[in-house]
Amino acid sequence: MSRQPLLEVHRLRKYYPIRGGLFRRTIGQIRAVDDVSFAVYPGEALGLVGESGSGKTTLGKTVLRLQEPTGGRILFQGEDLTGLPADELQRRRAHMQMVFQNPYSSLNPRMKVKEIVAEPLVIHGRSKGRPLFERVRELIRRVGLDEAHLYRYPHEFSGGQRQRIGIARALALEPRLLVLDEPTSALDVSVQAQILNLLVDLQEELGLTYLFISHDLGVIRYICDRVALMYLGRIVELAPVETIFERPLHPYTQALRSAMPEPDPDAQEEEILLEGEVDVVDPGFPGCRFAPRCPAAQIDRCQAEEPPLQEVAPGHWVACHLVESGEEGGGGRGKG
Repeated sequence: MSRQPLLEVHRLRKYYPIRGGLFRRTIGQIRAVDDVSFAVYPGEALGLVGESGSGKTTLGKTVLRLQEPTGGRILFQGEDLTGLPADELQRRRAHMQMVFQNPYSSLNPRMKVKEIVAEPLVIHGRSKGRPLFERVRELIRRVGLDEAHLYRYPHEFSGGQRQRIGIARALALEPRLLVLDEPTSALDVSVQAQILNLLVDLQEELGLTYLFISHDLGVIRYICDRVALMYLGRIVELAPVETIFERPLHPYTQALRSAMPEPDPDAQEEEILLEGEVDVVDPGFPGCRFAPRCPAAQIDRCQAEEPPLQEVAPGHWVACHLVESGEEGGGGRGKG
């Protein structure tokens, strides 16, 4: 794997104002993505995991500038995308595509499949006439559908078939990076497996790079090389996928890991139950956002200082004061 990143994100921020009162003044803000940095390397799949409200979908959309960042930098193939005008950004987007969570709402119900899949090629002026049709036919076959499906509308397909159409559309411009936003969460379990296998095959065949967003650690374990755990807009742990499953260090990661069903009844671990719910509003103190729900929080320090994301072992990054100090409540030993 090349060590030159395909995608680099530096201190990315996306804030939403909270307005109230008679004059709708800004009274607070939701820090959906707050000071996030990471890199994705060619040919790898990086997973983004977190509960609803953690900011993972907002991060995926902001990386592609489908939502404008509040601050920070986004580099793709070494080029800074954050300051590009709309026309230049559109040309760069040919190499970065998104597969959305809901395969029905993301497809135009008034267009036939052949028009849906051809639309990116038409917009970017890549092809027309017979070559356009041949490219569309090739794409639809590559995702496991038949040529006859080209003449149908989205409502005539199952959820899994619709997601295949969405994937075919995303592949039309031969992108290098796919941002996949919960691509299997709306599907039945058996269909999920089929779509995941398709994505694995496509990655191998086409050399694709994935930023894979999910709340399901089982899905992430199957398809991803590394995992970033997000909580309230920040990455709290980032490591190779097997490290996350065998030796998670952050209390939040440990809780999510313990909630996974274990097929071996003799290997069941005690589930770590988190009290409270995710609160996307500014917590009102400068410390760790997970502190109000953390079973091992040192109240004074954890609410006074926000822990930085630090490398505690090669390739393993954690943002937790307990891991820094090496206390057992933080999930194990500290640096080194």
